Amino acid sequence: MDACPHFYEPYDAVDVLRNRHACTIVASLLRENLPIEYQREVLRMPDGGHVTLDWPIAHWRTIPDNAPVLILMSGIAGGSHDKYLKHFMRRAARCGYRCVAFNCRGTANSPLTTPQFYSASFTGDVRAVVDEIHGRWPEAKLFAVGWSLGANILTNFLGEEGENAKLAGAVAMCNPFDLNACDAALQNGFFGTVYSRAMAKNMRALFAPHEHLFQGLPNYDNVLVANAKTVRDFDEAVTRVTFGFDSVDAYYDASSSRLSIGNVGVPLLVVQAKDDPIAVADAVPRDVIKEKTTPGLVVLVETESGGHLGWTAGSEAPFGSPWPDAGAMQFFEACRRGVGATDIGNQSDGQSAGSVDEADGNADVERRAEVEADVAVEAPAR
Repeated sequence: MDACPHFYEPYDAVDVLRNRHACTIVASLLRENLPIEYQREVLRMPDGGHVTLDWPIAHWRTIPDNAPVLILMSGIAGGSHDKYLKHFMRRAARCGYRCVAFNCRGTANSPLTTPQFYSASFTGDVRAVVDEIHGRWPEAKLFAVGWSLGANILTNFLGEEGENAKLAGAVAMCNPFDLNACDAALQNGFFGTVYSRAMAKNMRALFAPHEHLFQGLPNYDNVLVANAKTVRDFDEAVTRVTFGFDSVDAYYDASSSRLSIGNVGVPLLVVQAKDDPIAVADAVPRDVIKEKTTPGLVVLVETESGGHLGWTAGSEAPFGSPWPDAGAMQFFEACRRGVGATDIGNQSDGQSAGSVDEADGNADVERRAEVEADVAVEAPAR
């Protein structure tokens, strides 16, 4: 990871926020909400549905046509208003990127005009947005970053596209990877119930204004929607029905990006927290990443703590930018400059493939940011 020195810096988490639930909840509630103003674009999809693109007004019209473009994809029921997204957007904009927040159908006050919400497996809208942006700025390098469910969707998209993806690099943070495993975690214990109910409440709120569009669909039951108390309940009532899955378990299994990450054909940085209570550590496909033989570098960085989208460490902790953001930006800059996969993926001892110093109690490894990095087979320099 020579091109990303941030990941060798100490992960100096705020002591009182080392608990995974404290980190997750406090960061969600108290992280600084940056005052970014957007110009909204409503983009029609091939099937007649719509997504929205939110462009920060302050800078995007003043940068050159060949400036790199960064697409930001939020987590479940999220959008351009999410604090962690706005922090990364500001960082990228200061580096000269043309940034845009991609809001899925029905999220962030986006219009829902067809009886189809978004899902963890549906990548058609991402593909349409990437194609549209590539057509507008054909000389610009395109990048994308996704968080949580957005990371899962982004990884699925990259796996489907392989080497044909129009992106020059991507970052996925807090990817759930195995939705059945993460669903089991949400059903286990007090905090799992708290998270699941909070997310389901947000999903019901997004869905409610558009419920009339779904009336009359086969197997749709508005009573089940009204009574959906957890994410699983909502996916059973809406998502698996509208996307044609026989069961919610079948939907989760087919939509898990652990199945597609082996086919990613562009440089991808994956950042996870080992104590994440939602995107649980057991879901991370470490063996697939290590043994990847297809073109497309995949780098996995894991922190010992950080919760879900928390990462309250570093100079901006606890209420500023999440700790991985600086390293993720270094990764994008390396891809932007055309740095080879060897330079992105190598450790200081020159290793370029396979496992890179798994944590084994070695104090030096622990001091180096409590981070592990697993590097898959290199891609050709872009």
